[in-house]
Amino acid sequence: MTLTSRAMITEDLPFFEQLVSESQTWEELELTGLTLAEYISHTQHPAGRWRIWEAEGKQVAITFDVKSAPSNQKPWLGTILVAKEARRTGLARRIIDAISTELLLLNEKVLFTGFPAEQDAWRNFLSYCGFEQFKLESSEGREYLIMIRPLE
Repeated sequence: MTLTSRAMITEDLPFFEQLVSESQTWEELELTGLTLAEYISHTQHPAGRWRIWEAEGKQVAITFDVKSAPSNQKPWLGTILVAKEARRTGLARRIIDAISTELLLLNEKVLFTGFPAEQDAWRNFLSYCGFEQFKLESSEGREYLIMIRPLE
C-alpha cells in the first residue's frame, strides 16, 4: 500500500471533522471549546505543518508536527488522528516511521511528543509506535507525559 502525505488545505476540513468525531477523547482534550478552524489557527507555528496522509489515494490520517519546538528546539509530533476504518492496521506506525525518516535526513536524533499523563491508551499506542517514556512535566495544574522516539 502506497502511503503519501501533502499539506492540509481548507477543503480537507470535512475530513478533519470526521476524524475528530471518531476521536472523542482527542476532541475533549485538544479542542477545549474551540472550533476546529480556531484550533488549527491556534496551533500554527512557522516550523509546524498539518498534513493529510493518503493510502492508495484515499485520505486516512492527519498529523501535525513541528520541526523545532519553542520549548527545546527539537522536533515534536503534536497530533496524529487516523480514520476509524484504518486503525489497528499499523498505519499510524508507518506514518510515524515516515516522519522519523524525514527527520533523520535532517540529522535529528529524536522525536518528542507529549500528552496528559492519565491517557493510558495514548501511552500504549505511542509505545507501540516506538516511543519511550522520557519524563513527567507539570503545566497549568496538569501532569504531562513526555515521550521520545530515538531516530537512530
